[in-house]
Amino acid sequence: MMSFAARYAYQIRKRDGISPALSTWIIFLLGTTLSLVTYAIAEKHDFRSGILNTVDVAATATVLLAIIVWGERNIRFKPFEKWYLGGSGAIVAYGLISGDALGSNLFTQLLIEVGYIPTVQKLLTEKRNTESFTAWGLIILAGLFALYPAIADGNSLAVLYTLRSIISVSGVIAIMAYYELRSKKARS
Repeated sequence: MMSFAARYAYQIRKRDGISPALSTWIIFLLGTTLSLVTYAIAEKHDFRSGILNTVDVAATATVLLAIIVWGERNIRFKPFEKWYLGGSGAIVAYGLISGDALGSNLFTQLLIEVGYIPTVQKLLTEKRNTESFTAWGLIILAGLFALYPAIADGNSLAVLYTLRSIISVSGVIAIMAYYELRSKKARS
């Protein structure tokens, strides 16, 4: 994940054909942080099994910082993103009131999934690939490596987090590949 963050930050700095959506990374940082907190409470601080969630927080913070320093800083939250932020607040309130860290973590997984929408929307709106295959591919690789300790330790929350990440990123990569192939066909 840190290789992904370093590569992505480098591409943002060099303006290397990518233009990530700032709102996606704000949402991811909120979601991964909330997920890590609820995971730590629900799983008695088992960070080894949930290593992907742990490094996701550092990686998303790195990417967000790179976008703020070198990328497009314009931020306008779309209506659904405002709902997302409200949902984050509702999960925190639910967790504090109920004490149900497991349920809060499951709700957070859904929120993180919604966090992919700005990137997918940007790809679909611009009808071209605005993302890095190398960087997103490194996320898949990190997920595959993180799956082993999660399964070996029988940690269902860590397995869920990792599988959600692998599946979601695979969907983003599929859309990216579609626009790359379409672009190549148009040029030939």
